Amino acid sequence: MKQKQSYQKGSVRKRGNKYYYRFRMEEPDGTMKLHEFPGTESKRETQAMLDKALQEYNESGRIFDPGEITLNDLMDEWYAVEIEPSSRASTTRDSYRNVMNHIREHAIGSMLLKDVTVDMLQAYVDEKYYGEYDADGKEIKHAYSESTMKEEFVVLNGIFKFAVYPKEYIKSSPMEFVKKRKKSQQTNLFAADEGEMEIITHEEFLAITDFLQEHKNTFGQGYRYMLLPVQISYYTGLRAGELCGLSWEDVDIKGRRLIVRRSMYYDTMNKCWELKVPKNGKQRIVDFGQTLAEILTAAKAEQAADQKTFDGYYHTHYCQVKNIKGRQHYIIYTDLRTDNGMISSRVGRGKLLTEADPSQQLVPVSFVCRKPDGELVTPQTLKNCNKLVQTHLKSIPFHMHGLRHTYGSNMVASGANFKDLQMLMGHSDIGITMNTYAHVTEKSRKSAVDLLEQSLKQ
Repeated sequence: MKQKQSYQKGSVRKRGNKYYYRFRMEEPDGTMKLHEFPGTESKRETQAMLDKALQEYNESGRIFDPGEITLNDLMDEWYAVEIEPSSRASTTRDSYRNVMNHIREHAIGSMLLKDVTVDMLQAYVDEKYYGEYDADGKEIKHAYSESTMKEEFVVLNGIFKFAVYPKEYIKSSPMEFVKKRKKSQQTNLFAADEGEMEIITHEEFLAITDFLQEHKNTFGQGYRYMLLPVQISYYTGLRAGELCGLSWEDVDIKGRRLIVRRSMYYDTMNKCWELKVPKNGKQRIVDFGQTLAEILTAAKAEQAADQKTFDGYYHTHYCQVKNIKGRQHYIIYTDLRTDNGMISSRVGRGKLLTEADPSQQLVPVSFVCRKPDGELVTPQTLKNCNKLVQTHLKSIPFHMHGLRHTYGSNMVASGANFKDLQMLMGHSDIGITMNTYAHVTEKSRKSAVDLLEQSLKQ
């Protein structure tokens, strides 16, 4: 129903050191009620606020009053109402909180919502796009990556849309007019082709596995526990979290296949290791060859021997579902003896079993990737593996995620079709697979042309 035009002028009055403005507004029952709003210490400014409020009321049937709420306050309210109860993944919520911390650290966060302008928001995002520099042109803070800037816009757009509706603090979102900057591309005209993924050769892979099998730190401790996840990733293309979340119940050595059901990650809010569904939200079957079957068979036997060696000091793990703020969290718990005075850090274990809810079921989990004493191998462990290999084998472009790309590239080069590779890699869309491994098809096309050339000459 269209709002009836109001011809009232309203009024301004002074109370103490401050002016207030007021006018009548129609109630749901049709009656008119006088509403009063705070102005400023200036009568002229308060009169202008009254004129603006009356114009908004005549146009929309309501007024927009942000009051004294700051951008930080609005952000907290948005997160509590829109994000915390939502079905967004924990990693997504973590990234949103990181953006919120960026805003808190900036002067714009403590500003009143009513004072935040388009120019201020544009200056904020430009600062993140291009970085910060001192008067001499020296870089003080690095520019944010494209992916981080996407998250910045998602959060800022979400905050101001929330302020428009359902809160009705403001009439429209200033983010509608904030521009996304396109960074200039830094190109080396004399460099080799850029943008290709760094993959490793089979010889480099063998050099890495030999190193992990033999290398020891200054305390004489080995790094063989890093070997198995490297081998599994090379032969299956699993992501780091999927490697760590893989259990022996998911592996069929005889049938030479495994099921990716879950991924391990660290929940920064609950400060513990948890399990979740894989990245695209679906489980998948990954077939593997005889080489990995033999590796897994040997690893399973070695772990059984380790368990006998460590006996009561061997770490065993469980999972328990806990409902936190309407969301299910699959928390990892670790049972370990501490009578030797040693408690492993949170990096290598779940929450202590004594912290679990005794009224809820505990599901035992036998992780495939683990240390000799049964400690968890976590995504943090694999980050340490990256640093270790990169430090000692500098000539090899090693990264755990690079093993996944190596697997995909090897599959395409061996003749696998993209649909099968999409399923094996767990990509949500075949376009991701095709775009990621386009460089491999380019090489295979050139090889095909060379073969044709040779056949024509015969």
